[in-house]
Amino acid sequence: MNRRVTLAIRILVIGVIAAALWWFVREMNFAALGKALRSAKVWPLVLAAALNFVCLWGKAVCWRIMLAPRHKVSVARLFRYTIAAFAASAIAPARAGEVLRVWTLKRRDGVPAADTAAVAVAEKLLDGISMLILVAPVPLLLHGLPRWVVGAIALCAAIAVALFIGLFIAVGRVGDSPPVDDSTSRSLVRRFLAGMHVLRSPKRLLGSLLLLILVWSADLGEVMAVLYAVDIHLPVAAGLLILFTLNLTIAVPSTPAQVGALEVGALAALDLLHVGHEQALAFALLYHALQVVPLIAAGMILELRLVLGREDEPLTNGAERAAPPAKPVVAASAAASAPSSPPSTPHPSHTRP
Repeated sequence: MNRRVTLAIRILVIGVIAAALWWFVREMNFAALGKALRSAKVWPLVLAAALNFVCLWGKAVCWRIMLAPRHKVSVARLFRYTIAAFAASAIAPARAGEVLRVWTLKRRDGVPAADTAAVAVAEKLLDGISMLILVAPVPLLLHGLPRWVVGAIALCAAIAVALFIGLFIAVGRVGDSPPVDDSTSRSLVRRFLAGMHVLRSPKRLLGSLLLLILVWSADLGEVMAVLYAVDIHLPVAAGLLILFTLNLTIAVPSTPAQVGALEVGALAALDLLHVGHEQALAFALLYHALQVVPLIAAGMILELRLVLGREDEPLTNGAERAAPPAKPVVAASAAASAPSSPPSTPHPSHTRP
């Protein structure tokens, strides 16, 4: 897409978010908001922060399932990459962490970028489907919801099912074997589709879906814990509605860490549930902080250079590549006459947009 069009869309989205946020806070009692934040219970917030890392561990396991059997990367390494990706996305706009994860898997573990990008798309698709499975009963459990909520759930479900069917057919035609020559654009597309082979494997597909449903259940636990912390007592179905609306508003990348977008989604759901705007915003701010601050801290501790874009030396299996042994004189002269090898892949932050 043209850069100007992309920038225009992002500015439009940010403008809509700012307008919606102003609509909710224009008559807010900020003294009551401060009181709600100060009186929040601590232990549910600690529980919510822990559940956030459980969600990331589950996503790492899902990536392990989707990359196998062609690429074997340990769950521990994928967990580190996932934390680093989320931390980078919280710092930089446009979810730069997604690009960082593709770059890291190629650099450190030799996973082709097309395969990693394919797994990322498949994971996002299954992630959306698993969330919709959980929120599907919400209109039946919460009476009096406006029609746009039901319509939004149905529309998202229709889009997800259509994408799944289309990719399922495309992957079936390509097969799960990457092309031998991937120098052409057509071969790259075939390799990308072949990287979604999980969609044609019933066992791994079902395992990924069940795992992602558990991840969303843990995220629902975060929502309910933060609601309890600010003395908002709602049923689990209300927590599912909040989870749906806030993820709907952050679906389009806009601001770093989705500042403002997540708050609008949470405020919209809690307004439908007749919760005061002060308590609702207190929930949104605390939930958002628990989604961002611990991950940035963990990302800095585990992968500081990677998150900040300062990892310049190529790595193999998580460690710096050892210096090669000295070459014999004949080999050295032959190497000098040979053409130079292509440069290593630069860090995403070092490339021009």
